[in-house]
Amino acid sequence: MKHFFPTIAALLLAFPGWAAGNEPVELTLEDCLEAASRKNPIVLRALEEIDAAGGIRLQALSDALPQISGEADYLYLDRIQEYRVEGERIPLGRHDNYSLGVTVEQNLYQGGRVLAGIKAASLYNDYADVFFREALGEVSYRVKEHFYRLLLQEGIVAVRRDTVEHMKDYLKITEDRYNQGTASEFDLITARVRLANSRPPLIEAENRVDIIKTSLLREIGSKAEEFTVSGELEYRPFTAPLEDLNRITLESRPLLRQVALEEDIQEQSLRAARAGYQPRFSLFATYQGQRPKTGLPPEDRFEFEWLAGARVRWSLFDGLMTPGRVREERARLNQARIETEDTNRTVLLAVKQARLDIEAARRAYLSQRETVGQAEAAYRIARVRWEKGISTSLELTDAELNLSEARVLADEALAAYRISLAGLERAVGLPLEEIEYLLEQ
Repeated sequence: MKHFFPTIAALLLAFPGWAAGNEPVELTLEDCLEAASRKNPIVLRALEEIDAAGGIRLQALSDALPQISGEADYLYLDRIQEYRVEGERIPLGRHDNYSLGVTVEQNLYQGGRVLAGIKAASLYNDYADVFFREALGEVSYRVKEHFYRLLLQEGIVAVRRDTVEHMKDYLKITEDRYNQGTASEFDLITARVRLANSRPPLIEAENRVDIIKTSLLREIGSKAEEFTVSGELEYRPFTAPLEDLNRITLESRPLLRQVALEEDIQEQSLRAARAGYQPRFSLFATYQGQRPKTGLPPEDRFEFEWLAGARVRWSLFDGLMTPGRVREERARLNQARIETEDTNRTVLLAVKQARLDIEAARRAYLSQRETVGQAEAAYRIARVRWEKGISTSLELTDAELNLSEARVLADEALAAYRISLAGLERAVGLPLEEIEYLLEQ
């Protein structure tokens, strides 16, 4: 923990701002992750939680430290009593009365409430730390998901755009052949229809790019109007036994530590509530002065004196406040225990689901990659046949569309695979490199 806050400060100062002006910004995945660690609302709220933990700790310590208070009073007396002695009137007071005082009080025992509060505050400090790390993990997953989807969608746009351009070329060649009498009207109409049908998927893909870009900008907390992403979807083999992944998760996932700390904090809250049944002891000392000074007649000056003592307070009946608080805190503790058990099951289920998603996406990608090879071979054959005039443009455009769809499906499977790997990182609570390192141990 002693190195945690300097690390955060360095992180907040490390990443430079976006390029000046309206020039498009090129972002890598690392750029997006770093920007999100500084500006994402979830991360910013987690940082404020760390600051709040420091404030809670100060509040808890305050009960163990001396309490110093000062007071000042002014009292005006309309009528002043007098004392007669041998015909002379002696006033027993003055119209203007002042008093000043400073009191120091030190709590010695409050039924265990102070100690429980300090322990709870220390636990909350650790809670804020793991809360921040859990937030970073969640934000990292969301950034990677949007980044991979954006790469995928930009690739789909490129494929759709190539298809449209190819359909334009086919239409032009078909029109030339039709004018020469070597192509039928059916071929011409089919080429026009294929071109028209290829444009809506391109428009849809371009719209999805804009939507995903907007979502990514929100995650990284940027207001850049124009930006591009730099990177590519790469296949990275990964396999691991579920038992080993579960073991690493139970040791590493911040969320599991978070709910465990919530349970510990609630135990201290229950102890603090039970302190209401116990007596409270404290020592106090007061330095106070009054004007006028007492005497006959009272002198018009301050008179100061020290007072010291011990104080015992024991609430014999507080209107059922303490029993009610104890009952509430005990129920909260039971809720925390239930939450701990449920979170453990949920996290392990998420690990299992992520592993299944990885395997399904891997098999889909490898299968679709073979399909792309077959579609490329079919397209090459169809192209040769068409150029030699032994097939129609319908056969060629069918091969072209089949190749485009195969490439799109392969890219979608690869993007799903990379997103599944990111989902495993979130479920385990560690980057993939650290997971692989721990699996080798």
